[in-house]
Amino acid sequence: MAAIPPPPRLFVTPERDMIDNEVSITITCMLPRQPVTLYAFLKSQKTDTWESWGHYVADDEGQINVSTDRSIGGTYCGIEPMGLFWSMQSTPDQMKGNRLRHYDVMKPRIVDIYVYIGHINHKFDKDKAVAMATIERWYIKPGVKRIPITEGSVRGTLFLPPGPGPFPLILDLWGGGGGIIEYKSSLLASHGFAAAVLAYSNHPELPPMGRTDMEYFEEAYKCLCRYSQIDTDNIGIIGISMGVSVALEIAAESKLKVKCAILTNGGLVRSYILLIGIAKATGMLPPSMSIDMPRDEDGHVSTGCLFYCDDLRNEYGEDGFVKVENLNCPCLFLISGDDPSFENEQHLQEIYNKLSAVGKQDLVEVLRYPKAGHLLEPPYSPSCSLAYFHVDKVLARESSSRQTLYLNYGGQPKPHAEAQEQSWKAILQYFHKHLRCEKTKIGNIGSRL
Repeated sequence: MAAIPPPPRLFVTPERDMIDNEVSITITCMLPRQPVTLYAFLKSQKTDTWESWGHYVADDEGQINVSTDRSIGGTYCGIEPMGLFWSMQSTPDQMKGNRLRHYDVMKPRIVDIYVYIGHINHKFDKDKAVAMATIERWYIKPGVKRIPITEGSVRGTLFLPPGPGPFPLILDLWGGGGGIIEYKSSLLASHGFAAAVLAYSNHPELPPMGRTDMEYFEEAYKCLCRYSQIDTDNIGIIGISMGVSVALEIAAESKLKVKCAILTNGGLVRSYILLIGIAKATGMLPPSMSIDMPRDEDGHVSTGCLFYCDDLRNEYGEDGFVKVENLNCPCLFLISGDDPSFENEQHLQEIYNKLSAVGKQDLVEVLRYPKAGHLLEPPYSPSCSLAYFHVDKVLARESSSRQTLYLNYGGQPKPHAEAQEQSWKAILQYFHKHLRCEKTKIGNIGSRL
C-alpha cells in the first residue's frame, strides 16, 4: 500500500517582525511542477479588507521559494520577495479609494497567508486552502515609549527609544489630511531616534483651519525640551505633502535650530495658502469662495493645478512663498515623477533658484523616483494612486455636512514599491549622517524584534 504523501507546508519567517523588514516565504511538500496560488489577506484597523496573490509553479522537488522563484500572475509578477505585501489591494466589496493606514502602533498588523492548488484569481475560499500561516508586522519595537503630547495647545505623540539618551529629535509632519498619524514616528524611534509627530490640522482640539503659525511649533519645542532623553539642539524634520511647507517654515523662519530636513513631494508655498487652496477646491468654503476643480472622466480630482508657482506669485506675491533663502540646514528632497497632486519639480526649481541667489545651493540634495506617486510610505506598503476624503463642509455652513472627494495621487505599483524601499533607506542614512555628534547617542536596538 502506497504511503500517503504529507500535506503541503507553508513557512513564513520571521512570524513576528518589523514592518520595514523582509520576510522569507517557502512552500514544501508539493507535487513536482504543481501550479500554486499564494494568497494574503488582512483586515485593517478600520476593518476594511485587503488582499493580494501570486501564481507560482513548484520546482522538480515540489518546493517554492518566494525570494528566488518567479510569480507568473496575480497582483504582481516576477521575482518579488515582498510582492504579497506591496501589491495588496482592497477586496472587491470595499469602497474605492481606500488607503491602508495603521492607527494603533501598539498593536501589530496581522496578515494571513494561504496556499491554494492551481492558479486562481477570485473566490478565495479559505476552507479550501491546503496550508496557512499568520504573521505579525509591527511599527514599534519593544522598549520604545509612546508618550501623548497634550500640553497647552500642542497635540501630538512622542516616541523615545529605550535608554537614557540623549537622542536626536525628529519632528514628523504629515500632509493636509492632518490628525496624528504615528507609524512613521514609531518606526523612526525603533531605529534609535526620538521622534515626535505633531498635529497641525484636522484635529478636534485645533481650530478649523489648523495651526501652522510658528508660535505653535515653538511651543511644541518647549514641551519637548522637558525630556532629558532628547537632545533638543540636534533636530531633524521630515515632512510630506503640505508637511513640506510647514517643515520649510520651521527650518527657515522659526526659532528652532534645525540640523537637516527631509522633504517629500511638496513645495515652498506657505502652509496657510495650501490650506486655503484645499478648502476652496473641496467645498469647505462657501460657494462664492470655492472653485470648480477639473475632474477626469471618472470624477477624480488632481490638485496639482492649484499650485503653479506663477499663479501663486500673481495672487500672493513673494509673500506667498516661504523665505527659503534663510535656510541654513541641508535638505533632502524626495521627488516623485508621477504625482498629479502637486507641482514638485516646479517648486524644487524655485527653491534651488532662491538658494542659489544667496550662495546656498549646496544645501539641496535631490532623489527622484520617476514612476512613483505622491504618497511615499514606509517599505512594502501598498501604493495608493487614488484616495477618498470625507470632506467636512462646516466652514461653508451647509446643511449637508460632508461630501466624498476622490484625489488622484498617481504612482505605478512596482516602481512605487521600489521607491518606497529606496527612499526609506535614504531617509535613515540621511538622518544618521546629519544628526550624529559627540554629545548625542542614536539608539542601537537592532533591526529585528
